[in-house]
Amino acid sequence: MHRSPEKIDIETIEIQGLPAQEPAALFSEEKTDRMLTLVHLSDVHSRHRRGLTAAVIQLQPDGVMITGDLFDGVQVPDPAFDLVRELRQADLEVFYVTGNHELYRQDTRELLNELRYLGVRVLENEVLSWKGIQVAGISEDAWPEDVRLPDTDCFRLLLIHDPYKADRLPAGTASLILSGHMHGGQWRIGQQGLAGPGHRLFPKYTSGLYRTVKGDRLIVSRGLGDWMKIPRICNPWHLPVIHLRLPADTGDPADGNQEA
Repeated sequence: MHRSPEKIDIETIEIQGLPAQEPAALFSEEKTDRMLTLVHLSDVHSRHRRGLTAAVIQLQPDGVMITGDLFDGVQVPDPAFDLVRELRQADLEVFYVTGNHELYRQDTRELLNELRYLGVRVLENEVLSWKGIQVAGISEDAWPEDVRLPDTDCFRLLLIHDPYKADRLPAGTASLILSGHMHGGQWRIGQQGLAGPGHRLFPKYTSGLYRTVKGDRLIVSRGLGDWMKIPRICNPWHLPVIHLRLPADTGDPADGNQEA
C-alpha cells in the first residue's frame, strides 16, 4: 500500500481468478495468460476528492467499480457527476450499484438515468458479461437472499454496498465480492475499525481482503468521502486496486446483460 500526495491510500490486491463454484486460491503460482486491473471506488458521498480522477487514470484500469453511496443523501449530486464524467471522458468503463444514501433521496431514479446517459453500467440485480468475466450487482434495496444469479463456469465479480449483506448470499454466488459502507470503522486502531453504520461496534469488515461466513472472497473499501460529523482518525481515504489474474479461457467471451 502507498499513499498518494492527496492522502489517498492506494492498496494493491492480487487475486487469482477462479470460477464462482470452485475453491478460491490466493496468490496461486499457476500460470495465467492475462490480467485485468480493477479500481474500486466507494462512499464518495457527492464529493469530488482532489486528485482522485488523476490517480485513477494513472492506474490505467480496465474497469472502475463503484459500490454505492456515490451520491449523498442530502448533498447536491454535481461533484459526483463531475467525477464520473471525467472518468468516462478518459474512456474508462464504469460499473455502479446503489448504496443506502441513494435510497434516502427523492431523485434516485433520475440520478441512475443520468449515470446511464453518461455511459455508466448501472447494475440492478443483474449480471453482464465483460472482458471474459461476469460482473454482477445487487441493489441496496434488494434482499440478498431473494436474488438468484444464474449459474456460471466463469469468474464472477459481484458489487454490493453493505459487506454484511454479502454474508447473506448463497455460497458460491461470486468469485469475488466488492463492498464499502463501513467507512473503515471511522476511527482505526491498527487494523481494527471502532464503529460502523448501524451502530456496529468493532465491525468485522472494515478494510481490505476478507472471507465471508460462507468462504467467499470479499474486498471492503474504507471509502473516499464522509457524511458523519465525527472526523476520521488514522483512517485515510482508500482506493483498492485489484489485479485479477485470469487463465486464457474464462468461458464467457461475449459482452451482454443477463437478468438475475
